Amino acid sequence: MKSEIIAKTLRRHRLLVAALLLAAASAPAAATDVGRLFYTPQQRAELDHKRATNAVEAEVVVERLVTVNGRVSRSSGKTTTWINGVPQYDTYTGRDPAHVAIDDNGTDTKVSVGDTLDRTRGEVRPAIEPGEIEIKRSQPGVKAPSR
Repeated sequence: MKSEIIAKTLRRHRLLVAALLLAAASAPAAATDVGRLFYTPQQRAELDHKRATNAVEAEVVVERLVTVNGRVSRSSGKTTTWINGVPQYDTYTGRDPAHVAIDDNGTDTKVSVGDTLDRTRGEVRPAIEPGEIEIKRSQPGVKAPSR
């Protein structure tokens, strides 16, 4: 009984393998070639070179206002800092990871993430301006307006 089940299973497997081989042999060769999925080797080499040299595609424009949008430090030690929305790869990480040193006419100015440096005035504006919070409490017996 058990040997009959094994024999039937082997026959089914042999038929399945034969059908797959026949289908593969009759398929045109072009159907198996998926072609290049992403980049040519030359394009890939150019991308690797740009990443290694931290090249920026656009021309360098010295902007008056410089905003540090964010920073990510990976476990490998590499960092990425977003300045004015543009990622800067492998930037220097100082002793204080909450601050970024930005070159301001030859001097390094420390800017916190979220803050903006005004290069013409040489001052750093915080992301949230200082101020006061005022709470207006309703008087007893006065019903607050519904929203």
